[in-house]
Amino acid sequence: MLTAELIKSTERPAHRGAVYFEVLANFHKFLNPKNYLEIGTRTGDSLRPVTCPSIAIDPEFRISADIIGRKSVLHIFQKTSDDFFREHDPIGLFGAPLDLAFLDGLHWYEFLLRDFINTEKACRRNSVVILHDCIPTNLYYARRLMEDMSHLMDEMPNPYWWAGDVWKTVSILKKARPDLRIHAFDAPPTGLICITNLDPDSTVLEENYYQLVHEFADEEEDSKNFDLFQKSLEILPTFDISTPDRMARFFWL
Repeated sequence: MLTAELIKSTERPAHRGAVYFEVLANFHKFLNPKNYLEIGTRTGDSLRPVTCPSIAIDPEFRISADIIGRKSVLHIFQKTSDDFFREHDPIGLFGAPLDLAFLDGLHWYEFLLRDFINTEKACRRNSVVILHDCIPTNLYYARRLMEDMSHLMDEMPNPYWWAGDVWKTVSILKKARPDLRIHAFDAPPTGLICITNLDPDSTVLEENYYQLVHEFADEEEDSKNFDLFQKSLEILPTFDISTPDRMARFFWL
């Protein structure tokens, strides 16, 4: 069981870079993707600044922003991402592979792993896939269940933050897919993981899915694995991708 002492022992400093909405908007501004897929749109705030043809997926939209804007095409799917990929083909919808994707669905690692597997299949090698909430700064934010730590809420500076255990997805990708170019950035509140050098023909993750998920299923090992994950990750400042010339060193479309 997590305690305040255990949480504090593995806590990292808060992320100090540009907020993730700003970083995501810069990817669109600097890379000028021809199309975009987003899982976990919810209110639409992350989709609002996008101008290219887009796919938005969420099982329960709560739109509070102008998500159409200047987009010539916007496909909205109110269903789970698993159902979307089972029933639809992003390449067929756009007539081309995906350029950019933002994965911010259910905050459980096995769900994000499936989202990455399915998204990568629809990408090109130099496409960019961005994962949200994968660099929480302590185990409280990284708890699997949102309501799991109510006994610690009074001791946390942001008691309602919840990133889930999707950090495990990054550990799995680093272990099983060393060919991927995985970059971590200090975008508050819970970081961004940006991945390129994709292989849409790779079957490694799909063929080993159950084994990989099982390796991280024991929550008794979470504190140890979370500590190892933190130590293995080089977190870069968002300043490194804050202008077109800086971002070009990492990503291109």
